[in-house]
Amino acid sequence: MTIPDAAAFAALARAEYRTASYTSATGGCVMIGHADGWVGIQDSKQHPRVTLPVPASQFAALLAAAKSGHLP
Repeated sequence: MTIPDAAAFAALARAEYRTASYTSATGGCVMIGHADGWVGIQDSKQHPRVTLPVPASQFAALLAAAKSGHLP
């Protein structure tokens, strides 16, 4: 497992976050930002926003598994 360092958190703090395409009518959604080999995941309704940092390669594997139906 890769552990984010201060530089990763700093890069993700400056990243531009986009909302998911399946945003609910109440505005609740997941927000994703990319920076320096990391993906930041945030909840749009949480204030202040907390970022879950994930290595980009692991996030890509998660997306591939989700799209292929291999998640329980």
